Amino acid sequence: MKTFMVLGLAAVLSGANLHAQSSSDPLAANRSPMGKLQSYQSCDLQSLERYLLNSLNHEAEGVVVSALREVAKIKLAQPACTSEPIASQVNELVLTGATPAIRYKAYLTSIVLSAPLSFAAEGEAEFQTDELFFTALARKLEVLALRDER
Repeated sequence: MKTFMVLGLAAVLSGANLHAQSSSDPLAANRSPMGKLQSYQSCDLQSLERYLLNSLNHEAEGVVVSALREVAKIKLAQPACTSEPIASQVNELVLTGATPAIRYKAYLTSIVLSAPLSFAAEGEAEFQTDELFFTALARKLEVLALRDER
């Protein structure tokens, strides 16, 4: 049942691009399967909170990573939007995630939650996979960390 809810959530949040990908548009193959940032601006985090928390607690790594991406994308689209239970669960995953990949992606998500405006360009970009999204966040964090502030 939880997996069904997660898949439903992913379909809702990524639905903006489904029509484009299934159309006869020759450029549709190059479009990202993830929803554009504009589609996240209308998300109601409070109504999605239960589903996201279930996904963040799921035993399947892919489900957790997708939920982390969704949390980050919502925050990038709506910087003022907050959810203490989601932020707490993300921080818990930083420490106790089942794999190093989950812990690292949770860390990146926690940074986005605390400083979404620093990742505005990454929020606007389209990515084909979760891995490319988190790689972009990691690269931006590296730039921010190594930037000379003199």
